[in-house]
Amino acid sequence: MVIKVPIFLACGFILLFGSSVCADLGQVYPLNKNIGDGKKATEAILTLVDGLAIDREGGIYISHRSKNRIRKIGKDGIITTLAGNGTAGFSGDGGPAWKASFNFPAGLCLDGDGNLFVADRNNHRVRRIDPAGTVTTVAGTGDPDMGGDGGPAVQAHLNYPSDLVCDDHGNLYISDRSNNRIRKVNAKGIISTIVGMGLPDFGGDFGPAVEAFLKYPFGIDMDSKGNLYIADRGNNRIRKVDTQGIITTVAGDGTHFFAGDYGPATRASLAYPTDVVADDRGNLYIADRNNNRIRKVDSLGIITTVMGIGKYEYNGDNEIASETTLHLPFAVALSPDGKLIIVDRNHFRVRSMDLKSHTVATVAGNGKSWFRGDGGPGPGATLEFPSGIGVGSRGRVIFSDKMANRLRFIDQEGFIYSFAGNGNQGNEGDGGPAIEASLYLPNSLVVDQKDNIYFVSPQGNSQYVRKIDSQGNITRFAGNGILGDFGDGGPAVQASFGVIQDLAVDVHGNIYIADLTNRKIRKVDTQGIVSTLASDNWKDIADEEIHPNGIAVNSSGEIFVSDSGSSKIRKIDRDQKITVFAGSGEFKDSGDGGPAVLAGIRSPGGLAFSPVGELFIAEETSHRIRKIDKAGNIFHVAGTGNAGYEGDGGVATQASLKSPYRLAFDKEGNLYFSDRDNHRIRKIDSRGIITTVAGNSNIGWLQDGLEVRITVHNFP
Repeated sequence: MVIKVPIFLACGFILLFGSSVCADLGQVYPLNKNIGDGKKATEAILTLVDGLAIDREGGIYISHRSKNRIRKIGKDGIITTLAGNGTAGFSGDGGPAWKASFNFPAGLCLDGDGNLFVADRNNHRVRRIDPAGTVTTVAGTGDPDMGGDGGPAVQAHLNYPSDLVCDDHGNLYISDRSNNRIRKVNAKGIISTIVGMGLPDFGGDFGPAVEAFLKYPFGIDMDSKGNLYIADRGNNRIRKVDTQGIITTVAGDGTHFFAGDYGPATRASLAYPTDVVADDRGNLYIADRNNNRIRKVDSLGIITTVMGIGKYEYNGDNEIASETTLHLPFAVALSPDGKLIIVDRNHFRVRSMDLKSHTVATVAGNGKSWFRGDGGPGPGATLEFPSGIGVGSRGRVIFSDKMANRLRFIDQEGFIYSFAGNGNQGNEGDGGPAIEASLYLPNSLVVDQKDNIYFVSPQGNSQYVRKIDSQGNITRFAGNGILGDFGDGGPAVQASFGVIQDLAVDVHGNIYIADLTNRKIRKVDTQGIVSTLASDNWKDIADEEIHPNGIAVNSSGEIFVSDSGSSKIRKIDRDQKITVFAGSGEFKDSGDGGPAVLAGIRSPGGLAFSPVGELFIAEETSHRIRKIDKAGNIFHVAGTGNAGYEGDGGVATQASLKSPYRLAFDKEGNLYFSDRDNHRIRKIDSRGIITTVAGNSNIGWLQDGLEVRITVHNFP
């Protein structure tokens, strides 16, 4: 283990314009109280941490992947943020690190000049934060690929770099995970491959490391003699590259299992080891992730367990490390005072084990977890097919994170939180707090003037409408779980529905339901009684059967329905008379700038009225948003018509969207919409400028790293 000089000294706090800041070496870092900055690290919510580095003073640096930030735990136990604005992305090179965007930062290392290096994993780059706090890229173009050996590292390709080592000669070593290689950047900035042929396989022991095979290597470390150690995760081994460039296995027999304690380490079994660290006495400490243990290989090559019992239920800090449980330990590092620092990943803590007394203590994290970016800026959060959307009276943008089985909101400061759904899929929990209830693929939603939220949830072949009141309690509002169309005149909770496409609410609190299966618009009044609207009038129009997709109600109580089958927008007036409001019936995009009734509108979807009474239309298959003004003319609002994601910060008409689904306005006239297949919530302000307010390119549970009992072979 090579311990380097500190990059930042301990924080001292001053008051600047009424807000707390952290001052280090002349740099000023704003304290983000939403994530616990300025408090004891043991009080902070961490969720996922991917990397560790420790300076000579004992300061601990962590790559806080869940928040896309680099943070420091000082000797006083106070946690602060040194880098990252919380938004998942790439920006900020050449400027202050705390203003920069990172994307799932992973391994860290410190060099002798006080530079902190970050494996900016999902940006496929390695970045450096100098002692002045300025961030730059030192390796990687941002494209996930392989290439560039023999040339400048900044022109080379990396593919999910996972860990780093800095040596005493100015060299930087990179675990280039999905290239199945270890790369080296020398002091002149030239990159080369020093281990691995590039194929995910096992082979090459006792030969040149450059001719060997690795399989998704993760953590790396270097001992005081210059030997490099690799957590060869996919091969369930720890490999060593000596100073002559020869590779051997020093732990693990290749099987994904737990066995071998008190015997030769090469005959023992490991299970997806993710990190390794070497001390000055020739011992290795291994994060044996899926075995929920820390293993030690002594200088004689004998392996033992020093922490963890294989069970993952949290049993607290313990005076005996070998009796303390871990849950997916991920990264390890050694402190100058003889302690092993461990990222206890799914216990959501960073912990220490005293190597002399074997006592365990928590140094960061309170055991609680945020969900996919909760508590941070919306663009730092991970969404998966966001669908329904609405705006509450306090300006909160409320939406359904469908595949996550949760409802979430973005506050006026741009921070995101989950407020309904425990993550389990189901329709349980009615009568209690919504945050403790199970939700089932929540889809379209609407918010009334009293901040009650109504949302659609499948139930068998039918669907429910569930309600969350302003106090946060959840109940079933409509639907008996049986597919059908009966129940008119009685309580909505006893009525049958089909596939519910959308919901709307009027100024009186009546709820309108677009029932696609039954080709009906149904109403639930403020007494909870259900009825069908205009049931005798649909036959009076040319094409009798409707295919209701989206629904909206204007301030006068008129109801507008997007009929995806006929490519028209229909209006139901207060006398329940039905007319065509927009759409010629042609399945094409045409007519912008002219009368909406003559325009081609291809499969219209979500509808929303602006504060000034203009009707906005989400066109999923056209990847566009259009509007109909009060004079009845139709105009292009957003989207080029080509599916994709680009254009943030510019005019919305020149941006790319991908299946925009539902729409909602705030009181100021800003339009929010679920850009569903881009897994984002986006905003178009009153000037027509588009931005992303939540979500990024990272989607899915595997990205969050919380998979526990599932073994994924050949995971890249």
